[in-house]
Amino acid sequence: MRKGSLVVAVGFLVACSTRPSPAPAVPASEATASTAVTSAEPAADSAPVALASLSDLKIGPFAAEAAHPEQSLCTEASGARGFYGFYRTDAWEKGNTVLTFDDGPHPTATPRVLDLLAKHELPATFFVVGRAISRDTYPLIQRIVAEGHTLGSHSYSHDVKMTRVGAPADSVETIVGQHAVTAILIDISLMAKSGDDFDAMFSQVFERDPAQWLTPGAIKSEYRTFSARHDELLAERGYEDGEHPYTVLYSRPPGGGPYVEHDGAAGIAIYDSALRELKMMNVMWHGASGDTVPEKRSDYGFLTDNLAKYSKSGGVLLIHDYIRSDALAKGLERMVQDDAVKIVPIDDAVRAKYRCDGNTLTAKLHGAAPGSVLAGGSIGPLPAGFGG
Repeated sequence: MRKGSLVVAVGFLVACSTRPSPAPAVPASEATASTAVTSAEPAADSAPVALASLSDLKIGPFAAEAAHPEQSLCTEASGARGFYGFYRTDAWEKGNTVLTFDDGPHPTATPRVLDLLAKHELPATFFVVGRAISRDTYPLIQRIVAEGHTLGSHSYSHDVKMTRVGAPADSVETIVGQHAVTAILIDISLMAKSGDDFDAMFSQVFERDPAQWLTPGAIKSEYRTFSARHDELLAERGYEDGEHPYTVLYSRPPGGGPYVEHDGAAGIAIYDSALRELKMMNVMWHGASGDTVPEKRSDYGFLTDNLAKYSKSGGVLLIHDYIRSDALAKGLERMVQDDAVKIVPIDDAVRAKYRCDGNTLTAKLHGAAPGSVLAGGSIGPLPAGFGG
């Protein structure tokens, strides 16, 4: 593998039903999504900081200078399409691959993925599902950031049908609420000192039992209220106005959303409108491991062949936390041994397409001066015994 530096780019930002323990299985909504989503083929176009604790991390306006202030315009590459994001038609340097993992955090699957990435010193981006974040899994959010990886939002409920062409305004509210609530849960996870502390913050912001899932209806109708309470919580925890433990720039639609289905330009326009309001960047994929294909997701050869094929071709590679672990181990080993493959952090891909880093793009989307928003960073190892 061609060596690349491990750097971090991060991004910005109810009635309830009983929350079951998560399991490393394909979500039913995703397993029944369109062929383009579940096949292994690409989707259709459409310096560590020493901290006493994670609670000391504050990311927000005026937190730090961007790494490349001279590249401050975030100029879109010629011929690029859609809102800020990565799409199948992007020009891409062969062999430069961004690893992405969806649908975590999961209490057993996600640690296995992190262990394998640590073994090979590889960077990745984790698109997390809000309802999977709880008192039991929040330490994994901390670990992902502490080990130098990037977090993105994969929505709260993982509903692959959030975009409804017949109800555009309602759809935008749904999409914005889903990603906004997930960003709140990422913040809560990074501030939490124990499971009880996580639950207390959850209860304060959402005024719900932490053991219950938020319903999509509650999220859509109350996400602004949740955000206001979250701002109050941040102030109580010592954050200045506009500061967050983490600013989520990257998001991915569940199942690929309208970008892989047949809603056409109208559906894409709806989702793009939500992204503009969220100030988030859309991350599609150029190749997939195939771990959502029902009859193939346990096929070792199928999975390892796809990992080899799409890492060689380069681009954003879609994998799920629950992928068969021995197949992932072999796939990553092959990537490391292949001189034609270079695993790069997602920030490198932003720089290649938009001529600026993730920090600067985040500043632009938020209307801040270039270099005024720190979009992310690795925070070093967790203190012994930290998190409960």
